[in-house]
Amino acid sequence: MRAIAAGVTDVGRERDHNEDRFVLVPEFEVFVVADGMGGHQCGEVASRMATATIAAFFRENRHNGVDVGELLSASVREANARIHGRAISSTMHRGMGTTVVAAALSRHEGKICVAHAGDSRCYRLRDDKLVQLTRDHSLVEEALRTRPDITKSELAYLPGNVITRALGVEPHVDLELTEELVEVGDLYLLCSDGLHGFVSDERIEEILQAATIITSACADLVGEANENGGGDNITAVLIRIEELDEPWATSTSVPPAPSRSGRGGPDSLGLASAGSGRLPDVTTSDSAEVISTSTDADAAKAQLEADDTAQHFAVLDPDAVLEAAGDADPEADTPLPEAAEEDDDV
Repeated sequence: MRAIAAGVTDVGRERDHNEDRFVLVPEFEVFVVADGMGGHQCGEVASRMATATIAAFFRENRHNGVDVGELLSASVREANARIHGRAISSTMHRGMGTTVVAAALSRHEGKICVAHAGDSRCYRLRDDKLVQLTRDHSLVEEALRTRPDITKSELAYLPGNVITRALGVEPHVDLELTEELVEVGDLYLLCSDGLHGFVSDERIEEILQAATIITSACADLVGEANENGGGDNITAVLIRIEELDEPWATSTSVPPAPSRSGRGGPDSLGLASAGSGRLPDVTTSDSAEVISTSTDADAAKAQLEADDTAQHFAVLDPDAVLEAAGDADPEADTPLPEAAEEDDDV
């Protein structure tokens, strides 16, 4: 399997700092968006801890034979445990948490696994049709699910921004995991509510249908949200399936695996914890394109250099990023430093 991925995050037009974070780690085939919450910039700490922990957990356990879906779930639960531990042990960080939507590819099985908690979403565009693969863990969505006959006037009384699940709030988090086989040309979107709350699904579909360069498509999505008010931080990550390994390359039927949830943690799978040593914060600059092979990277650099917006994007070497990010330690007592700009690499 070969996939390319790109991501953009933006503070929006009404917030003074960005509590969204994303991570793209193609060497481990994992991609994450987190939308932090909590006063005094604690949301930024929570979302950064989530992305760093999941990336580190995959680095330590990706090749141990564990099912990708189980590994993804375990990595997110590890992030939950770390964030919750910080929140209850530090007065400064009390009450912090973050949503998360994380996707991992299994190249040998030709599938994608998506784990999420909160209202950050995963969409899939296939044959020009957009489908939302996740369901929001929000008060409004829970009301719709448990009360199918609820009226619009009753829904209007419910606060639209209240989520019912998040990382760091409780010792254990009830995740939802969805799996499906992929097809060549599939385009997956991971995003925070700063995007889907300000851009309709119909408009998202139109932008993705027109996408040729996924970096530009990410920027278009974020720009649309800003044009519609930009009332929240905005993050968009796109993953496009370019090739499949045999026998998956000939697959034409892609029935999704049923969603499943549970509370098992990394210990139940015999996995190493990401807690030993520093965690890499692989969140990049505000926008980045990540290519999975050096050949693709050379082509991408040439493409980006010819683009008027090239100064806003970076092609990243995953090994170099992980090594350079080693100083980002979610266990430190002070808020984490911003990731260095990667523009000089273009």
